[in-house]
Amino acid sequence: MKLILKQYLSSLRERGELDAILPDLLSQLGLNVYSRPGRGTLERGVDVGAVGSLDGRTEKVYLFSIKAGDLTRKDWDSDSIQSLRRSLNEIIDVYIPNRLPTEHREKGVVICVCFGGDVQVQVREQLKAFIDRNITESLAFEEWNGDKLAELIQTNFLREDLLPENSRSNLRKSLALLDEPESSYQHFATLIKSLSSVDTLNDSERVTAIRQMSICLWILFSWARENSNMESAYLSSELTLLHAWNIFKLYVGQNNKVAQAINIAFESIFTAYQRICSEFLGTNVLPHVGKMHGISVAVHGMNSLDINLKLFDLLRRLGVDGIWSYWMTCMCSDDGMETKQEILKETRMYMSSIKALISNNPALFLPTKDEHAIDISIAIFLLALDVNNRDDVNKWLKEMFHRASFSYRVQAHYPCIINSYNELLTHPKSGDNKYRDEVTAGSILYPTISLCAALLDDTELYNEVGQFKSKYLQHCNFQFWYPDDMSEKHFYTNIESHGAVLSKVCVDRPKEEFFEQVFGECSQNQHFQNLSAIKFGWWPLIVVACRHYRLPLPLHFFRGKTDS
Repeated sequence: MKLILKQYLSSLRERGELDAILPDLLSQLGLNVYSRPGRGTLERGVDVGAVGSLDGRTEKVYLFSIKAGDLTRKDWDSDSIQSLRRSLNEIIDVYIPNRLPTEHREKGVVICVCFGGDVQVQVREQLKAFIDRNITESLAFEEWNGDKLAELIQTNFLREDLLPENSRSNLRKSLALLDEPESSYQHFATLIKSLSSVDTLNDSERVTAIRQMSICLWILFSWARENSNMESAYLSSELTLLHAWNIFKLYVGQNNKVAQAINIAFESIFTAYQRICSEFLGTNVLPHVGKMHGISVAVHGMNSLDINLKLFDLLRRLGVDGIWSYWMTCMCSDDGMETKQEILKETRMYMSSIKALISNNPALFLPTKDEHAIDISIAIFLLALDVNNRDDVNKWLKEMFHRASFSYRVQAHYPCIINSYNELLTHPKSGDNKYRDEVTAGSILYPTISLCAALLDDTELYNEVGQFKSKYLQHCNFQFWYPDDMSEKHFYTNIESHGAVLSKVCVDRPKEEFFEQVFGECSQNQHFQNLSAIKFGWWPLIVVACRHYRLPLPLHFFRGKTDS
């Protein structure tokens, strides 16, 4: 396990990765972390500052200067402002005399040189000479290399009494099976589910559990990146984020050490999740959405079914990432207008990428599965945030409905409620009307198209869906899904089924009656507003849960757009 940890540490980047892990480790060691990495702030050589006692020694101030990987000659001393020697000089000359908190100035100071790898031989002598020249009675130096960090993580996060052998075994198996993403994910999911079962734990044990979840996710991420296979890490990061929320939500709004520790660990998990999503989409999807059939060809599917399933999967991933980007613009304060504009630019990039993916991969005009309505809803919700996308959404919906309705009439690859891959391979059974009725017994796809057409004021398309329902799909139960009183308990973990269904949606009635039916249910159903992710402002978590657990996107997200 120590070798696994060291390899993980050596692969972490300095900013946003190694410096995201260290504060959790220091807190677990009993230190009080008073200074954390910031963006746009002058750190004067100090990446992390902490105070406290280690191994029963006198209380001291620990100042960490962090570098990624091995400490090379270039990292040690170069013209770069990020060179370690320059950082250490700044700590000694500026930070300690001027920036050290007043309450800690009488304490001894330990400058910790921290990196995920090792000191290269040609640098060792220079580092030792620098330390010997600057060490005093009140100033000491320590080397926190990959070996020491791995030992501390193993001792304080993954020790036997905290992380049982079967959990450590699941972590090892997940790492070993990265080339088989589904198997790797299943082992990691077992690990996360065991760690997040905190109902009977006390506050301290919950802090430890969420920190362990964070460390395990970062380990998986680093190994996945090294292996250039991010699929397992992507799925695992979603699951970890959702299960971590189930712990974090218990402490939102509290202002004590436990709440602060859990908040930091949750932020670390969220950071890992964002990195993993960006790495996956930035490498595998975004560079290719503008190429005609580019993604379709890259799937290397055995048949058209593989291509169709993967394209809708990538569509919803782009949608979720774009929604997070939009959420972050909403979180920006008025003082951060420049940052807000940058993130807004990123949001529009995701919108453009979705439109390019659709136009360049025509398979997205005809869903194979009725539940692809989930993916379509996520993508349309993002696109609907900008009125300039209105015509593109309209065009996509029209083409999708026309192809789906034609395929149904001629019994050729029409959307169905089958989920089994093997059964989908033999779909459809042409000429078998009884089979066709069975696999189209219910639908969320067609009512979703009706809803979007009505919201876009596309009366022609709305009427076409209603007529199709009356003429060909009288046997089909058009329906929508709503959260219920059990949703808050199970939305983030999916341990049990939850939610309620509105059946017999009246797409064949005037638009006003349709809105009254589906949005009237939203008004009467207060369970959506009572979801913790909604109450505490982390509403994109609901979208993540819908994507991950294949739940329809609640109509509450579209409510209020009837006048748009």
